Amino acid sequence: MPPAFRGARALPLFAGPLLFCALAWAPIASPPYAVRCGLGLLLWMGVWWLARPVHLAVTGLLPLALASVFGFVRMGDILPSYADELIILLFGANILTTAWQRWGLDRRIALFSLAAFGSGSRRQLIAWFLVSTAFATLLPRVVVAATMIPIVVAMLRFMGVEDLWNSKLGTSLVLAVAWGSSLGGFLTPLGGAPNLLAMKFVQDMVTHREFLFTTWVTRLTPLTIGVVLASAVYIAGAFKSDTAENDRPRAYFLDELKGLGPMTGAERVSLLLFVSATVLAFMRGTYSQLLPALTPAYAFLTLGLVALAVRIHDEPLLTWEFAQNKMMWGLFCVFAGGNALGAVLNTTGAAQFLAGPIVPYASRGPLVATLVFAALTMVLAQIVSNVATVAVMVPICVRVFQAAGVNPIPYIYVIIAASHCGFMLPSSAGSSAVAAGYGINLRTMFVAGFGAACVCLAVIVAISVLSIYYWPGFATA
Repeated sequence: MPPAFRGARALPLFAGPLLFCALAWAPIASPPYAVRCGLGLLLWMGVWWLARPVHLAVTGLLPLALASVFGFVRMGDILPSYADELIILLFGANILTTAWQRWGLDRRIALFSLAAFGSGSRRQLIAWFLVSTAFATLLPRVVVAATMIPIVVAMLRFMGVEDLWNSKLGTSLVLAVAWGSSLGGFLTPLGGAPNLLAMKFVQDMVTHREFLFTTWVTRLTPLTIGVVLASAVYIAGAFKSDTAENDRPRAYFLDELKGLGPMTGAERVSLLLFVSATVLAFMRGTYSQLLPALTPAYAFLTLGLVALAVRIHDEPLLTWEFAQNKMMWGLFCVFAGGNALGAVLNTTGAAQFLAGPIVPYASRGPLVATLVFAALTMVLAQIVSNVATVAVMVPICVRVFQAAGVNPIPYIYVIIAASHCGFMLPSSAGSSAVAAGYGINLRTMFVAGFGAACVCLAVIVAISVLSIYYWPGFATA
């Protein structure tokens, strides 16, 4: 290894630990030790995720090691992040998609996707972004990302893209799905846990009555449309393909599909198992009372086990020996590490510390208040999960505005929209963690995500301020 390269790699390798130690051992009383360690962990993981001096999965395990050595948070507060239901979902989905690779179903799906959307990179980006956004209005974004990204990856493999980190097109397409999964999530309360948490805060702390789903949808529709359209324009302009544009006609891919011949029995069963798991995730509400524990995570896991047990024409559909060599083990560590970082920032009070400076701005008029609350929520959403962001920001918003004699409802809508715009780090959103786990370029995620966050911030502030001034309904829940 050339000396210059070793030096470039060593700088971020040691920069992360030095930043952590400088904050943890700083001879100051405020902020408290736990807060300083939480901020130090954020800096350490951020540096390592962006510069990649070690594997992404290694960075994902840092919260466990540092918490055990420095004692700034109880191990019991972060261990659940490494056994989260969503990790079980990713594990099950990963098992099911390895069966695709064994029988060539991934190639068939790739050709079908190319026939549907075309091979032009810009068309692919917009199509996958909008499809992911539509699904995420009804499903948790991690479910959408976990089911759609494998299809995109299969298509990319067919196009000859294996190394996502070094592929602009590969990274861009996976990010388009991840961002669509995030942004579609705030149109309806069904879009994820943070929405339901925000509803509970409004009911318990402000209105003291039921927050109707129809009210939610009507208030957040303008914000959703504005953010999605602006993001689509940004994606089309910001992402550049590193492959020559060769937008082949639909007939070409249909001919390639015909050349594969009819689906084999193993392909049909592999597809059936994955589709069944996805349908169970979509239809959760219809059987939740009958099987309350069969959440989407365990539906995917159960059908993944079926794939390992079933035999087609006296041959296993999938063997563990094949599956374990194709599984994306690092994905689970990256996802868990992002969750754990969010838990640390929330538990230690580091997230609340970052939110503290906004209190004086609540009574300075709708424009200033909207800009400040949207900006701070956007910042938090880049480093912790949107559940943690809502858990921190909504109570602060209610307390601050009620103390100032101002209706907090419009600003809660602002927080909800901004909390779904976590694009920059694997810790920012479940869908971003899934994307990172597939090996996309995290520098591109950070830089392009910063631009996307700025675009969304401008749109959210503009639409929200106009709504506050000209739409009385925006002040009600």
